[in-house]
Parts: sequence; C-alpha cells; structure tokens
Amino acid sequence: MIRKFVNRKRELEVLEKARLFVVHGRRRVGKTALLRKFLENKRYEKDVEGFSQEISSFINAPVRFESSRDAFKFLREQGKLIVILDEFPYLIEADKGIVSEFQEIVDVMLDNSDVTLILCGSSVGMMEREVPSYKSPLYGRAGGILKVQPFRFFDMVEWFGKDFERLLRIYDVTWGIPKYMEFFRTGSDEEIIANFFDPSAFLFNEARLLLLEELRNPSRYMQIIEAITLWKTRLNEIAQYTGIEPKDLPSYLRVLSNLGIIKREVPITERKGKRWVYVIEDEYFRFYHRFVSPHYEEIESLNPEPAIEDFRKNFNAYLGRTFEKVSREFLTRVIKPSKVGRWWHKGEEIDIVALKGEERKALLVEVKWKELSEKEARRILKDLEHKGELIGMEKWKRCYGLIAKKIENKESIKGEGFFLWDLKDFKSEMI
Repeated sequence: MIRKFVNRKRELEVLEKARLFVVHGRRRVGKTALLRKFLENKRYEKDVEGFSQEISSFINAPVRFESSRDAFKFLREQGKLIVILDEFPYLIEADKGIVSEFQEIVDVMLDNSDVTLILCGSSVGMMEREVPSYKSPLYGRAGGILKVQPFRFFDMVEWFGKDFERLLRIYDVTWGIPKYMEFFRTGSDEEIIANFFDPSAFLFNEARLLLLEELRNPSRYMQIIEAITLWKTRLNEIAQYTGIEPKDLPSYLRVLSNLGIIKREVPITERKGKRWVYVIEDEYFRFYHRFVSPHYEEIESLNPEPAIEDFRKNFNAYLGRTFEKVSREFLTRVIKPSKVGRWWHKGEEIDIVALKGEERKALLVEVKWKELSEKEARRILKDLEHKGELIGMEKWKRCYGLIAKKIENKESIKGEGFFLWDLKDFKSEMI
C-alpha cells in the first residue's frame, strides 16, 4: 500500500565509508530498499546468480567467468564499481568454501582497487557467524558492519502522519518493519483482524516462517517467546512453563537475544546486573504470541472468533506496555538523558527512570495509556513520590513526571514542579 523510502540517513552515510561492507538484518526490514537508495546515481553490479550475464550487459560485451575469482580479477580493472551480493547466505549454503574464496578476493584482488563489495543477507545468525565472527576467514576484513534496524516509532510519522493513537496501534503490530507497514493504513481493529486472524493473510504465518528460517528447533523457541509474553520473565519461570531444563535455557535465550526478539533487562540502579528479567523486544512477535499463536489451530481451521474476541477485549490494555516503550523513546528525544530504563524492587515498579549522570539528576516517570482526570493524575504522582523514596539515589536530585494519553488540567499540575506530557506533546515534538 505504502512504499516510501524514509529516514535512513545515518545508514546511507555509513555505507559510503568502506571497501568491504556487511549489511544484515531480519527479513522485510528494508535492506534491499536501503541498498537501492545507496546505489542511486552510482555504477553497480547486483546478484550472484547470472553474474557473468549481468557484467556482460553492464559492459555491453560478452564475458564468461569460471569462478568468482575470475569475475573480480576482471572487475578490478573496470574502474570505480560497487558490487552487491544480495542474500549472501544462500551462496554460503550452496558452496561451503565460498567464504574462504572471498577472503582471497578481498585480500588480493580488491586490495588497492576501486571496487566496493557489499555482502547482504537476511539470515541474521548465518551472517554474524560466517562473515564477521572471529572464526570466519573474513574476520577483521569488513570495513563496516551495518545491522539494519526497524523504524523507530517517531520515524513512522513520515509514513502515517501525526495521529499518534493510530500510529501506536500500527507500531505495536508491525514493530516498524517496512514490509509489514505496507499492509496498514488506519490501524483499526478490522484492519488488524484482516491481517492476523485469516490463515491466508501474510502476517498470520510470518513469525513462524522467520523462526523456521533461522532456527533448527523453532517450536522450543516459540514456547520461550510465549512464556515471556505471558510474564514468565525469570529463568526459573520460563523453565517451568516450557519444560526446558534451567541449565539449557541460557543458550536458547542467547539466540533469541541475538535475533533481536528478546532482551535481558535489569533495574536501572542495578550495577552488577544480578536481578535481570527477560522481555520481548520485538513488538510484532509480542503481539503474535499474545493474540495469534495461542489460537493458531482455531484460526487455521477457519474458526477465528475466539481469537478475535480475545483481541477486541484485551488489545487496548495490552497497548500499555507498548506505550511505555514509545514514551521512553519520546523522553530520549526531549530531555536527552545519559541513561534510561525501568526500576523495580519487591513488588514496586517505576515505568521510566531517566538519568543525567553528570548533573546527578533523575526523572522518575509513570506511564498510563488512558485519559486521566486531574484527581487521578495527582494520585499517581503522589504514589510515584513514595516510590522515589525507595529507589535510593539520595545524592541525586529527583524529579517526577507522568505521561498519558490525555491529562486534565495538565498545565496547572506542571506549575507545581511536575513534568507532564500527553499525545498533544508528541505532536509538538514533531513540529
């Protein structure tokens, strides 16, 4: 529906700096679109398959190469070129010795040449294992490694405008993956239902296909993701839910963390990091394993009504956690803290703690995905001040704040020294 190239300025600048570059990231994140943008007004070759034919067409003369070595010997004599090998993992699977061959290409044939080589791939695990890792023949040879990330929440304004309630819903179900964003315009319940609760819909099976592509035993990883989605966030809780031995869990969790699906989180005041929990970082996977995966067989059997009822009943409350993540991004833009995160201890929790280390200032913020009356807002701030006494940091100047969908008499409360923001302020930030 929407096909724009937006907001990849940093990535394009990075790509200009190296002779050998590795570009990777999950499927659909926009790697190929980024490289096409990079290649605008440049001479280039693309795609491993039919390499000889592509070069023949490019130089307008028939050539045939017996190996990649022959091709690059020829290319280094052709002046300044950019050569992109897209989906490089497929080439590795077809020829296990290809990485060693490319070591020779980089060391001998591209040395002191005007050829830039970009290796691109969607298999995150293989790209990290076979190309830049310590054991790889190409270790240390890449001048740059770029992991293409999903769009952040405020990046998506250029696609969908400044209706931030609508934008939050779309961000929650797409996590800023460009391909997924193409399926949405309004973020309405009906649009989400059509894209997730129909077995013929693209997004109904996408999460499973991603895991199948990356992992040997995807069902176990799905169980782990589902456990964390259901707030089984500590190692022993995940082990009990999945039936996986606690001693075996760290290797699974490490893989999911490397893929960007989960992350380990510690209280922001914790120095040694002993009280960690695991949370879902990828919003698409979090939505999928909360609302789709538990009803997968029913939806596949054309009985989506239980899943749809669950979604309609619980989705708005579920958005609260996504709004916390978005609010953290908002505060990073507005106050530019040196560190930002959550805090919890013995049943008490503060949604956001933003620190300015050099100034010894701490901003403690509660986040509510609802419209608050003045009375409710004051009660929340009073409770927050109580939590502030528990967090320690006695030598820091502590300030208190609140972020919500809408806050009644916001300016009056701000006049008493509190920091308050709602969706109107999100709009102001984007002006």
